[in-house]
Amino acid sequence: MVCNAGIQGDENVTVKDRGQDKESWRSFFVWLKQRGLCGVHLIIGDKNLGMLETIPEVFADARYQRCTVHFYRNIFSVTPRNRMKTVAMMLKAIHAQESREAAREKAAQAAEILPLT
Repeated sequence: MVCNAGIQGDENVTVKDRGQDKESWRSFFVWLKQRGLCGVHLIIGDKNLGMLETIPEVFADARYQRCTVHFYRNIFSVTPRNRMKTVAMMLKAIHAQESREAAREKAAQAAEILPLT
């Protein structure tokens, strides 16, 4: 799905059912450019490798950001049930920090409390 918020607050949503491989993403991004999409500054996604490999080729100036919902889902998929609330609270605390540095400090604290094993 692609969502575009215009300067006047108008919003256009384009939904395309495509494959997840690099060529499918490249074809989709090129199609969007052909329709007039320009000035892309940020692309948010689920860390799909096909998308990640294609972004610099088609939208060289765009930055990529991992979707928070997908990131949390990935973490929760490997979190033991009895630690779910604790991990959720820690993620929220990390995410609520005012700066990248503060978030990294909070993440380091969480890593000390929750061993990887």
